[in-house]
Amino acid sequence: MRMQIIYCKFVRYLMFKYMESKEFISRLAKKMDREVKDINVLIDGLSQVFKDNLSKLDSIALPGFGEFSAIKEDETISIDRSTGKRLLLPPQISISFKPSTILKKRLSE
Repeated sequence: MRMQIIYCKFVRYLMFKYMESKEFISRLAKKMDREVKDINVLIDGLSQVFKDNLSKLDSIALPGFGEFSAIKEDETISIDRSTGKRLLLPPQISISFKPSTILKKRLSE
């Protein structure tokens, strides 16, 4: 469950940080000369593949774009400042993205 929450936040950050999801989907549909419903299916499939692979701690490399990696963080002990009780926080998976040199060059132009 925690992986899904982190993954959803990451996907929202990547795809919708600077534009609304509807605007992103409509631009992508226009660029690819496809229907909006086809693009929605494509994004859902892409999200599922990312979720499946990253939850297994596998990396996903997209040539010319970058690499997505999953990092498992160990469980930690935290202290609730208001009560002073110690809490055991479960392990979680975080996702990192390393852009390719091609993408870096394209963005810097």
